[in-house]
Order: sequence, then structure tokens, then C-alpha cells
Amino acid sequence: MRRLQKCCCCASTRTGTIITGVLGIILSIATIITIWVANKHNVSYRTFIFAEDFDKKLADMDIPRIILTINLCFTILICSLLIVAVLKRRSWLMLPWVVLGIVLAVGLLISVLHTSITYYLDEQDHVLLATFILIGGLIYLGIYLYLWAVVFSHYLDVRDDEERGRYRKAPYKR
Repeated sequence: MRRLQKCCCCASTRTGTIITGVLGIILSIATIITIWVANKHNVSYRTFIFAEDFDKKLADMDIPRIILTINLCFTILICSLLIVAVLKRRSWLMLPWVVLGIVLAVGLLISVLHTSITYYLDEQDHVLLATFILIGGLIYLGIYLYLWAVVFSHYLDVRDDEERGRYRKAPYKR
């Protein structure tokens, strides 16, 4: 993969990585607030239950929202680590975000495809909604992968600087 030199043609990958971390924190907090406030407006969340003897009342409770909230709290933690890693120039602190980022991208692709195909096959004729989910999800995935590439490029730059050693770095990066 070619390394990116700039983020959005104007900012460095360092700035783009910080912006990505801050966006991750802001979106996670907004999502946590949304899923707990939306319950008052009769929004339901579903999850897959694989156990045969699982109590249906437990599935109808807040378990999907609690699981999502825990995941988002870990996202906030990993994005915070990313910001600290950029400020301290430590590649090993960026690694959790880089690894989780690509896993989430694959999960996002599967989720977008599954949701849109489900709506396409629905008998109530939700073709417009399915098309919106598919196109919007793929655009979101493209933006997410671009930001991941920015972070990964900065991660490689920092890792290379660490391997070079303190006295072999370029004078402007000390």
C-alpha cells in the first residue's frame, strides 16, 4: 500500500490522525446518547440469540443497547489511545486502532450488505430504503477506509522513525 503524505490534500497525516481520533470520540458519545434517548420514542434494537433456552424477556430488555454501549466505550478508549500515540509519537499505542479499524471496516461492509439485501427481499417493497442504505453505507465505508489509510500511513511513519533511532531522525522531527 502506498503511504499517504497528506490528509484531504491540505493537512498532514498527523493532523488527519488526530482529527480521526476526535471524530471517533464525538461520534461514539453521540451514538451512546442517541441509543439511550431513542428508547423513549419506541425505537427497538434487535440482536441474534443463539441459545434455545434463552429467556425471550431478556432479549427484549436493554441487552443490545448495553452491548453497543460497552463497544462504544471501548471505541472511545482506543480513540483516546490514538490521540495520545500521535502526541507522544508511539506507534505501539496506535496499533489497537489500526487493527480494530480494519476489522470494523469488514464488519461495516457485511452489515451494509446484509441490511440492504434484507430490505430488497422484504415483501413490503422497501426498494428505495434498501438503495439508500446501500449507497449511503458504501459512501460511509469509503470515507472510513480513507481515514484508516491516513492513520495507517502515520503509523508507518512513526514506526519508521522509532526504528531509525533518536539520532538518525531528520532534524525537524526531533
